Amino acid sequence: MPSVLVVGAANFYGRAVIEQLCGSRDRAAGEAWEIRGADKVLPQLAGFPAETLALYETIDYRMGNLRSRAFLAQAFARDAGRWDVVVNVACEYKFGQAAAAYAQDVSRLAADVAELAAEHGAGALVHLSTAHVYRAGSAANAPHGEDDPVEPSNELAACHMRAEAAVRAVAALPALVVLRPALSYGPGDRQNVVPMLISAQLSRVQAQPMPVLWERDLRVSTVHVADVARACIHAGRWAGSQPAGSVRVFNLADPGDTTNARLAQAVAELFAVKPGFQNAAVNFIAKRLKTAELTEEVNESLLGPWMQLLREHGAANSPLSPYLDQEHPYCRLELCPLAVDGSAICRALDFAYAHPQVCPDALRPMVVEFQQLGLWPNIPL
Repeated sequence: MPSVLVVGAANFYGRAVIEQLCGSRDRAAGEAWEIRGADKVLPQLAGFPAETLALYETIDYRMGNLRSRAFLAQAFARDAGRWDVVVNVACEYKFGQAAAAYAQDVSRLAADVAELAAEHGAGALVHLSTAHVYRAGSAANAPHGEDDPVEPSNELAACHMRAEAAVRAVAALPALVVLRPALSYGPGDRQNVVPMLISAQLSRVQAQPMPVLWERDLRVSTVHVADVARACIHAGRWAGSQPAGSVRVFNLADPGDTTNARLAQAVAELFAVKPGFQNAAVNFIAKRLKTAELTEEVNESLLGPWMQLLREHGAANSPLSPYLDQEHPYCRLELCPLAVDGSAICRALDFAYAHPQVCPDALRPMVVEFQQLGLWPNIPL
C-alpha cells in the first residue's frame, strides 16, 4: 500500500489510521510509501500527545475547509499517478449538531470524496459510517448483521445512511468498502465512553458505587479505535484487488459480546469502584422518562462535581465532560440496544481484532493520556 490519502486525518478515527499507517510504513523496509492526510484542523491544535504529533511531521499533511470542494480537489491532486487507497473518516461523528451541519459534514462530504476518488482513478475507497443504524424490534438485543433492516434512531445516524447511499450512487466508483463501527473507544475518544469514565472517577472520589442505568444484559457492542483503523487499512488493501464498482459493507464490533454490565464492570474496575446497577423500580421509571428528561437528570448530577474536581486539580480548561447529548446511543440503550455482529469481516477478509473485548487495560491509556495533556485530574489509577 505505497500511496494512501486519509480524509479526516486529525479526528478521533483519523489519528488512529495515521498511527497505524506510519507503523506499517516504518516496518516495511525498502518500500516507498506516500501518506497524505487532510483535515480542517492542525494536528498541533487537535489535542494529540507528543509522540503522535511526531508522526504527523513524517507525512504530507494538508489543512483546509473540508466543506470546500476546491480544497478537497487540492488534497487529491498528486503528481505521481493515482492514490492506491483513499480512506474517508472525515464524516461528522459528534452528537448534537444541527441537521444542516450534518447534511454538509456527513452526506455532502461523503459524496464529494467519493466523486473525487472516482475522478482521480483511486484504486480503492474505504468509507467509515456507523453501526448505530439498525432497526430495533422484538429481538432488539440480538446482534445485527450487515443485511438487517436499518432504521436510524437519530439525525446523525440517518445522515450516515444518506451518505452511504450518496457514495454508492457515484458513477465510475472504485472498489468500495463501507465500515460500520460499533461504540468506539480508545485514545482520542472524547464522547463515547468518556462520560462513564468521568462517572467512575467521581464515584471513586466520593467513595460511592458508580451509578449504572439500564439492565445488565442489554448489549452495547464495542470496538477499539485501533481496530477500526486496522480494519480501514486491511479493507483498503483487499479492495485494491477487487473490480471497480464492487461494494462490500462490514460491521466492526469486537467478539467480546459487550453488555451493559461488562462495559460498566471494566470501567469500574479501572477506578477501583463498584458498579451500582439501578433496581427494577428505578429502571421502570427511567424507561418512561422522555430522553430529554433523563439526559438532564444525568447531566445535572455529574457536571457540577466534575467541574469542581477539575478546578481542584488545575484542569479547569479541560474540554472533557460527563454531558450526555440526547443523541448519545447510551441514552436510548433500553429502546435501541447497540448490538451488532462484527464477525463477517473476519470471515471474508481474514481480519482479526487485536482488542477482543473491552477491559481496564484497554481503557487505562485513555485516562493516562488525558492526565498527561492536563485534561484530567492527576489522581493515580
